[in-house]
Amino acid sequence: MVRFANRHRRSWSMFKSHITRFPFSNPPQSLAWQDGALVDGVGGWQWLADGTEVAGDTHYAYGFDRALVSPSGRFSVLFCERQTKGIILDQGRLIREIGRSYYQASKYAYPIALGRLPDGREVLAHCPDAYNVIEIETLAEGERLTSRKGEAQDVFHSRLSFSPDGRFLLSAGWIWHPFNVFCAFDVEHALRDPASLDREEAHYGALEGAAPGCEVHAACWLDADRVVVTADEDDGDPSDGPPQSGIWSARDGRWISRTSDWNPQATLFPCAGGVAYVEHGHPHWWAPGLDTALAWPEIAVAAAPDAESRTGIKHDCPLFAAHPTARRFAAVTGNEIVVVDFEQSME
Repeated sequence: MVRFANRHRRSWSMFKSHITRFPFSNPPQSLAWQDGALVDGVGGWQWLADGTEVAGDTHYAYGFDRALVSPSGRFSVLFCERQTKGIILDQGRLIREIGRSYYQASKYAYPIALGRLPDGREVLAHCPDAYNVIEIETLAEGERLTSRKGEAQDVFHSRLSFSPDGRFLLSAGWIWHPFNVFCAFDVEHALRDPASLDREEAHYGALEGAAPGCEVHAACWLDADRVVVTADEDDGDPSDGPPQSGIWSARDGRWISRTSDWNPQATLFPCAGGVAYVEHGHPHWWAPGLDTALAWPEIAVAAAPDAESRTGIKHDCPLFAAHPTARRFAAVTGNEIVVVDFEQSME
């Protein structure tokens, strides 16, 4: 059971945890949810809901080190975080290769995201031709939906993610040299006017930093509109005060709230209206309205294998999978996979 005090309420909030542990034969190299099961796309292993381990039988003869799964679970992408190569799989069957620009590729995370449009089509967002040009294409057919010509603003797109409803696309990239920023695009508008992905239009595409005057450390969707953004604590002018995290509206292009009470230095994962993350080696969960993040200090989370490059912009990459809709997450430890389900009750 995890317990914390809330200074704004007289009662205590109680979060009950149920922990399930699965042993594994080989250490997972990646971790994601797929149709209620956990999959290691890089290593080829799968763990069913009851913990049954299923070995893969495919070897790609290439050093892929990261994996993504589409919202339906049908498609997956394997890629190299600090290289230029990736592949798309349809229910485990290779359907095509993808790539990105070589320029500074070893210095920052591969810009790639999988999502589902409001009309049901599952799509890929990536930068196949240039570091600053986002393309959106269908996963099934590979049809490019945003073909255009012209110049794009000078930003290295990275850490792409679609909003849960597919309406917006978030980029947590950087500008030279280097300063981490974020921006959001209206996908519905971009499908009508692809060049809107290349420019600032109203507040869409506007490059935002964290507050006050700090680089962005991480950015993550809370829901179909709100983005939580944390500030890098190694940057900023001390005279501006402590770094602040904030909640930003993609629809309105404005900050909804800011705080210096919570600003983890960790990669953020969407999880049931909040964000999950691994800080100091242990899982945490936070949501708006909570003064103190929940923590599971008894769980020591392993890190994913290092990408080939050890230079450039670094982000933590724990072997961790947050469920996007349920209060559930899974983490790889030294000798097992731990699945945590948690729920709230009031005393």
